[in-house]
Order: sequence, then structure tokens, then C-alpha cells
Amino acid sequence: MDPLRAERIYDRQADLLARLLEDTREVVETGHPLDSHLSHFYHGHPEFGSRDRRLFSGTLFSYFRWKGWIDLITKRPDAACVFSHLLEATEINPAIVRLAIRAGLPEAILIPLGALSAPEKARQLGALTGVELNMEQLVPEWILPLLPKTNRHRLIDAFQYPPPTWLRSRSGEREALLAAIRNQGAEPIIHPLLPSAASVPRGINLRSLPRPVRNRIDVQDLASQITGLVCAPQPGQRWWDACCGSGGKTFYLSEIGGETLSLLATDVRPAILGELERRMSESGFRNIKTAVWDGAVEVPPEGEFNGILLDAPCSGTGTWHRNPDARWRLSGERVEQLVRLQACLLKACSTRLAPGGTLIYATCSMLTLENEQVVDHFLAASPEFTSVPFISPLDHSPCAGQLRIQPWEGPCNGMFIAKLMRRGPK
Repeated sequence: MDPLRAERIYDRQADLLARLLEDTREVVETGHPLDSHLSHFYHGHPEFGSRDRRLFSGTLFSYFRWKGWIDLITKRPDAACVFSHLLEATEINPAIVRLAIRAGLPEAILIPLGALSAPEKARQLGALTGVELNMEQLVPEWILPLLPKTNRHRLIDAFQYPPPTWLRSRSGEREALLAAIRNQGAEPIIHPLLPSAASVPRGINLRSLPRPVRNRIDVQDLASQITGLVCAPQPGQRWWDACCGSGGKTFYLSEIGGETLSLLATDVRPAILGELERRMSESGFRNIKTAVWDGAVEVPPEGEFNGILLDAPCSGTGTWHRNPDARWRLSGERVEQLVRLQACLLKACSTRLAPGGTLIYATCSMLTLENEQVVDHFLAASPEFTSVPFISPLDHSPCAGQLRIQPWEGPCNGMFIAKLMRRGPK
């Protein structure tokens, strides 16, 4: 590339990046997710190529991942971009060098720290800037008392490293999936205990896979796959996926239970049910019915179910390594609202469970307040229900009725799963 043209490109990237970070800070502070904001931004600016987008997205996600430290060091957007880049880079982008010069940062600052562990980054960056840094600064101060005391620092450390993308191959399709991924130049890693689960590096373009292969695989985090296996629906049963979202777990329940399984999928959002129905049509599922249900104000669907999955709305703290901006959008007031909603939904779902039936309560939260406490309060008020011991699909260890999947296991999303049963007649 012509040197003068390259200089102009780097200068333009530097200008845009600093302005974009400043705008994005304000957008996230108002509660809008970073990924949807960036998607909207790119849609309105088709002139940005893949090189621009990699730099912009990488820097912004890094900023929110390390925001607790960066905001202690600087408030300037140009300098914040520099430190965001350095914390995850293994080599320095020329546009970042220009931003460092504009911000008046010394050349000694320009050391890529991406290969270091989080504690090592804290020590080295602290020495370079004169700011004392620690792991607890990487999450909002108000949430620290709500995080489990055991492994708290390990949990925060796990929030700093995005997990791989997990795929689930449908029955009989594993070899086709593996071959298609290898054709993309990546080697999938098959889970040792879940042969249908394979992880691939982040950034693999799954849309380039042949359509027949795409239609026979699901992008589904390992923790979500484990939730489906704990449900273990049986042929001929009637199940209800109460908060189904776009249907990842719904489809897995259908596959596990087979064609004779009757499955109702409900959600409060009509648009997301429309996406589920589109995927149903493409993938050929015939045993799933859908309905809009707002469990906070509406009575549950009629009839009894042999099994119910309540993957409840939650704080999403178990996904903070995938969505680093979410930790800065969450509030204590929102957590309190969610706990009340979770208790309401659990009670509503329980009224439709048949005697001897299985009720699975799950969240992707790491907060005891949303998990063990919700379940314990429900059991204390519902003597006809009891916890059911099960074997963890993750490592085949016995569980007394509740399972916590930590983000570093897999690695994958953090998840809480409780298995309950309505006692049958004596």
C-alpha cells in the first residue's frame, strides 16, 4: 500500500474510533446493548470494511471489558481507546499509535498486554500508569456483595475472557458438521462427555457453511445444552418451555423427546416467537406449538404438563464474558425486580405440573439471590414439591438437586439449574 494512503487510513481510523467510543459510552449508559448499537452503526455506514470493523468492535468490547480500570486511568476517549487496545492486543495497530500521540501518552505506554493474565495486566498497567489496580474494580462496586464469596476473584477473572462458540449437531449429523468446520480452516473441539457438542474459535463465519449443514446444527452454548439434558423429556410426554426465547432449548427438548413429544413454547415477546416459528419451518419441527404468555400478569396455559422448563429472565451475569457492557447496564434495582419476577413465574409454572412431573428452574445468573434463594423460598412455601437429585452431564458428578456451571468450566456461560418434582399421590 502507498505509504501516504496508509497514513490517511490510520488517521481516519483514529478519528472515527475516538468519536465512536465517546458516543457508545453515552448509548450504553442509557441501557442499550453494545452489540445492537454497533450493528445499527455499521448498517448506516456500509463504507466501513472488515478491517475498520475489527478495529472498532475489538476496541469497544475491550473497553467495556476493562472499563473499571480504564476509567480510573483516564476519562479521555482517545486515551481510553489506547488502553482498551493495549489490554487485549498482541501487536499495536498504527491507528492506536496516532491516538496515543494525540492523547500525549508516552511511548513507553505502548506495550501490548494481550498475552498476560488479568492479575499480570493489573500489575504491569498499574506500574505504567501509577494507578493501583485490582480485580474487584472490573465489576460495579454495588454487585460485589451479591457475588458468591467462594471463587469471587476467579469468577471476575473469567468475565474477562470470552468463551468459544459452542455448536450442537443434531442426531446423525456430527461428521458433516465437523467436516464443514474443518473446511473453514478451524479444528472443532468435541466435548469429551457430550459428543454432540463441539466448540470452535470465535470469529468463524458459520454463515459460509453449506445451507444443508447450517440447517442441521444449532449455535448453542454448552451450558444451555446441559440444561436440556437435565430436563430429559421422554417420548409421549407433554412439556412446556415457558420462556423459550428464539427456541434453542425448545428444539433440543424436541430432539431429545422425539416426534411423539408434545411441546408448548411460550414467550412474552411476539417478535421472538416469530423468529422461533421461522426456524421451526426451516428445520422441520412438527411437534411444537407456540403462544404468547406474560407470566407476570396472565394465568398459565390450560392443562397439565409432565415437564416444564422455566429458563427465567435474569441478570445475565453468567454471560458477562460474552457481553461485557451488560455489567455496566445492570442495576441493583433491576436485580430486585428480576427476583420478584422469577418467584412469580416459578409459582405460576408450578400450578401446571402434573403429579410426579419435572420442573426445571434455570438462569444464566451467578447471583445466589436469583438462584438458590428463589428455589429455597419456593420449596419452603410449596410442601408438595421437592428437589430431585441428578447426575451432572458436564462431568458426571452427583448433584443434590441443584447445579452451578461456572464460566471457566467448558469454558461456557455460567448457569444455574434446579430440578424439582411435584410429589405424586401416596
